[in-house]
Amino acid sequence: MGSNTRQRTNQIMVRVSADEKAAIREEANRYSLSMAAYLRNLGLGFAPKSTTDKQAITHLAKLHGDLGRIWGLLKMTLNDSALTECQRIRELISQLAETKEKIRETVERL
Repeated sequence: MGSNTRQRTNQIMVRVSADEKAAIREEANRYSLSMAAYLRNLGLGFAPKSTTDKQAITHLAKLHGDLGRIWGLLKMTLNDSALTECQRIRELISQLAETKEKIRETVERL
């Protein structure tokens, strides 16, 4: 493990409880950092930049695209044959409801 050309050769040992370690790991994951990088950044006075917001925005953008595609399919289905595609319309409406719920859940997490 590691590299022979590693510049960081010194270690600082810190004892933590299991709960503290879990909390540090969770925070590091929140910023998409290893625990070591997270603690190093904090110790050197750098405020880590959260990737959670970026991830949520990306997820919402994908959901928004899905919603647009579903609406387009529904519109196309209604224009082609209004009543002969009842099952397809039900499926599209179900997909719309699922996508709406995913968007709501994502926004609540923010």
